[in-house]
Amino acid sequence: MSKGVVKGSRLALVALLFCAASAFAWPWSESGEKKPTAEDQVRIKDSLESVEVRNLQREVEALTRIRLQKADSLEKLEAEHWRKRYAESQLTEEHQAESRELDGRYSKLSTDLGRVSEEVMASKNVTGEAEEDAKSEESAYDALNTQVKLSIDKTLGDVTGDYPVGMDGRLLRLREASNEAEKNIPNTLAAVQVYMKDLLIRHEMTYTQDFGKMLSQVGNRPDVSVNRLRLGTVFLGEVAVDNGDVQALLRSGALQGKIFEWNANLPVEMSAGIRQAVTKASSIGDSTQNAVVSVPLDVLQNKAIKNSITDTKELTWTEELQAFFKKGGIVMYPLLLVAIFALLLSLERFLVLSYRGHIGKRFMKKLYAMVKESRYEEAANYCLKKGSSLAMVLFAVLNKAGDSREAAERSLHESLLREQPKLERRMGLLAAMGSIAPLLGLLGTVTGIITLFTVITEVGTNDARVLAGGISEALVTTETGLIIAIPVMILHGLLSEKIEKVTSELYVQSTSLLNRIFGHEEKA
Repeated sequence: MSKGVVKGSRLALVALLFCAASAFAWPWSESGEKKPTAEDQVRIKDSLESVEVRNLQREVEALTRIRLQKADSLEKLEAEHWRKRYAESQLTEEHQAESRELDGRYSKLSTDLGRVSEEVMASKNVTGEAEEDAKSEESAYDALNTQVKLSIDKTLGDVTGDYPVGMDGRLLRLREASNEAEKNIPNTLAAVQVYMKDLLIRHEMTYTQDFGKMLSQVGNRPDVSVNRLRLGTVFLGEVAVDNGDVQALLRSGALQGKIFEWNANLPVEMSAGIRQAVTKASSIGDSTQNAVVSVPLDVLQNKAIKNSITDTKELTWTEELQAFFKKGGIVMYPLLLVAIFALLLSLERFLVLSYRGHIGKRFMKKLYAMVKESRYEEAANYCLKKGSSLAMVLFAVLNKAGDSREAAERSLHESLLREQPKLERRMGLLAAMGSIAPLLGLLGTVTGIITLFTVITEVGTNDARVLAGGISEALVTTETGLIIAIPVMILHGLLSEKIEKVTSELYVQSTSLLNRIFGHEEKA
């Protein structure tokens, strides 16, 4: 804006000077000869200076106005700036005041929150401790109930192998206790009460005795009226009222799961002793409770009583073999088949090797005589009539006697390749039979052990003879498998050695024949 004012002032000054010059030139132009004087020049100069001064003044005034305008603008801008600064200061002060207020409220809330958090943590700790105590108590109760349940189940599993008197009542009581322990909310106290009641009854039976009449089964006769005498849990004898038959409850060591079984097959002396004891107990009555009754029986039953007191007879070797075979179970049948098959294979191989591998001195002597006389065709026919492996190999050489040695060797090689498989036939099968036998024995042992553990699960392990008898019966098949496998492997080794001997002799005799036939030709 200032540049435009200055430029306009300069243009006005130039126009004024031009007008002044024209005014001074007019008088000169009229005469054409009159020249301006010095005074005129001074006056013109002063006039120009005054004009210039006025122009400068106007320019200064314009600049002053511009400066004033700019100063006003700057003052306005500065005033506006300070107003904004003041407003910002006011806003800053208000913000700081609000911040201080919020900080105070935040500090208070933080303090309150920390206090509440501490209270919550303390409550949680108390609640957690209470929950842990409750869980601990619940776990202890569950562990106690589980232990009671396991004890009940173990006793329930052992009942079937325990003393059979009162077994029905014991099964009912133990089943009731087991049901109490298996409820959704177990009643452990009731289960323990019923369980302890059963144990007390069982314990009481161990230290009590009784005598009375009842119905029982003696041998094959059901519903027989008998006099029964029981002494604790170690002796129980019965005598039939009608004919005096005697039977006693004895321990058994069989694998069939019967810990106790009735035995009516007693020796005459034992039957008479039991009959006398029962009769004496019947005659005593209730008047003399302290009377003593002698029982002719090992009441502790620590020995194999069944084998020692029953009537036994001497078994023949065939009966013992049958009993041994039955003791091994179903696996004995495939073992028997393996033994028979291996024996037949061994016999067949022995006969074949004896026939095809036979090397007669007379045969070789006669054959070499024909070869010496160059009667090759006759010698070949003689080999065909013999039919052994050696004869077939020598025939292959004699059949090519008219050709070269290379042709005879090729024919010999082909013949050896045909004869060797005939000699080694079924030897692999025989070796397989020797390997299968112990595996079948092991299978029978595993099957027997599984049966044994099934019996133990049902009747428990009260009698160690059940466990020992079961393991003994389970090992019968392993013994049988080894008895079969050892001879089979020995026969396989002997037959293999015989095959190697025959094969080696074939190579020796055939090579000797080649040398006898073609050796003379090479010399010739």
